[in-house]
Amino acid sequence: MQTIRQQSGSVLIVVVILLLLAGTLSVFALNTGIFEQRSSGNDLKAKLVSEMADASLAQGMEYLHQHPSYLSDTSKWTACAADDKSFPCGSVPDARRASMYRWSGGGYDFDGNLTVSGWENRMLPISGAVPVTVTGNALAVQYGVGAVICRVASKTASTDPTICTDSGSASSTSVITFVSVAKLRDEGARTTVTQSVGAFNLLNGITNAPPLLASGSVDINGGLQIVTNPNSGGIGVPVSVWTRRALTKTGTSNTCYYNEFLHSSSGGTNGTVYSDAGSPNYPLCDNCNCAGADSLSYTASGSQVDAGIDILQNTGVNSDYSQPLQAGYANYDVKPQEFPCDLFAQVFRTKAWEDADGDNFCERKIMTTYKNPNPPGSLVPMGADEAYLFQYAKTIVNPTAQSTSGAWGNLTQSSQLTSNTYPSANLNGLVWCQQNCDVNSGEVVGKASAPVLLVIDGAATIKGKIFGLVFLRTQAIVNGSAATLTPLTVPPYKMSTTEILAGGNADLTMHGGAGNSAVVYGAMIVQGTATKLNGSNSIVYNGDVLQALSNQPPFLKFVGLPGGWSDRVSY
Repeated sequence: MQTIRQQSGSVLIVVVILLLLAGTLSVFALNTGIFEQRSSGNDLKAKLVSEMADASLAQGMEYLHQHPSYLSDTSKWTACAADDKSFPCGSVPDARRASMYRWSGGGYDFDGNLTVSGWENRMLPISGAVPVTVTGNALAVQYGVGAVICRVASKTASTDPTICTDSGSASSTSVITFVSVAKLRDEGARTTVTQSVGAFNLLNGITNAPPLLASGSVDINGGLQIVTNPNSGGIGVPVSVWTRRALTKTGTSNTCYYNEFLHSSSGGTNGTVYSDAGSPNYPLCDNCNCAGADSLSYTASGSQVDAGIDILQNTGVNSDYSQPLQAGYANYDVKPQEFPCDLFAQVFRTKAWEDADGDNFCERKIMTTYKNPNPPGSLVPMGADEAYLFQYAKTIVNPTAQSTSGAWGNLTQSSQLTSNTYPSANLNGLVWCQQNCDVNSGEVVGKASAPVLLVIDGAATIKGKIFGLVFLRTQAIVNGSAATLTPLTVPPYKMSTTEILAGGNADLTMHGGAGNSAVVYGAMIVQGTATKLNGSNSIVYNGDVLQALSNQPPFLKFVGLPGGWSDRVSY
């Protein structure tokens, strides 16, 4: 039997042991808490740099999106070597690396030491480190992004493989791999992510367009002067007019190269030549002309036939390629299959018309739906060209009732309505004029530095000055009147026999007089006829203007490729 003293000693020992266990457990719990806190902190930092790396990808994409011309500027890219696994070339497969190019058009101070050196020379010049506030603490995340470009080779058939090539034989489509690196300053947290995107232009090589392209006949009965695109038919192959039908001429019109347009045959100044910052390679002249002795076509006055190599037409007299050319013609007739079936697709890459009878002319409208951007947001049936224009037009001028208050409600976005009057030199980008689209004497649309792609519904008379590309669009005829929206019918809407013969129902008229000439710097495309091109007018191909139009950011589109995001590489 234990005594009270013995029992008290045993209790004391038990209490001491329990206290030691409690202390040990407390220390263990404290270490666990510290470990979890550190783990949570590391996880937070890892997520932070990962999110900033993804943000850096977006910033790199936006940088090139805002500078579309950089994609084709060979001075800003350097070829990757087949065995180069350094930043950013190593992010692309070994088999394709030697045919791709890395960014070298200006670097970025990744580490913040106020110098750009080493791999920093391969980064896009985006903004610097960004302090990110997390639970009251500012953590400076350093990040940078490089880019590797694959210029996709032009294909002769849709089944051809996609391969990379140099800029000389490339299409307007590219595949760009962005490589982003992010880290916390003075920390170990660091990550690398890559994203591959397809880059393409909504416009289909408009710098190759001839000054005048029409799916119907062209009638010149005045002094129209056309300055040719010297490389429209290929390098060194000039094209001034390309029409599916015939070009008729009565008067003193001429076509010529740009230099001949600026100077007379005797070498003296032919008009008032002036410079514009938006057209450094093409001085402008509103009242110059092509002197007869230097003309490519129509050196003879009156209605005499004198078509040079720059006139592509179908006269009906040179359709037999086995027979010699008729006198006064330098080319055989354009075959039906040689002319673009759908001029809208020729410019915008979107098929709007299809060939229903196999005659190589697209006369049946392709229908689609467009979601109304305003309540109730219903799907509206309309032609594919109309849906395209509603979606991508920067500005819609003079909208019809069908666009603003028709059966489907208001189809225009608020941003598409502008305070600028029409016509206006301040208009630029894709402008869709739905009615009352004439440009009168003294009026100007666009600028050389900020040109316009002016889509005009139906007919228009041009008496003023336009910088850019003018596209006259064929409309559906409903109950004898032109409609902004093509109605949904079964079978789909089809041009009449008369319209098919004319190439559509759009019509271009140009008027002008001495000292007040109508002039277009760029190109004109007509889904129909060009009639009454008379007076002292000029259509002047200007590569600077068309390139500036094509390079506007809204026309460049990036599309993420399936499986294009990866974190498999590390830098």
